[in-house]
Amino acid sequence: METEEVKKLSDAELKERIAGERTMLTKLKLQHSVSPIENPMRITAQRKLVARLLTESSIRLKGVNAPKVTKVAEAPKAPKAAKVTKVEKAPKAAPKAKAAPKAAKTTSKTSK
Repeated sequence: METEEVKKLSDAELKERIAGERTMLTKLKLQHSVSPIENPMRITAQRKLVARLLTESSIRLKGVNAPKVTKVAEAPKAPKAAKVTKVEKAPKAAPKAKAAPKAAKTTSKTSK
């Protein structure tokens, strides 16, 4: 369904079409999860069709095609606040010196 065809639908037809296409998309996803469908690109096409219908619906609700209102002059912006500098961390303490190795115990064997 092309965009021009979507625009020609009435509001009631559009709502019905959205509901129907959503159920069709759900069925396609379910079929694909159970066993792979022949053409998985159908899911993508169906999702895009639903998005196209929803976009047209939201355009109608918001009245996007209404004449645009001119902007009023904006007030001057306030000056930016000064940047906060980072606080430097204290340097790490030097690693502790290793203790001297212990002297090996000498056992004297005295002969009797």
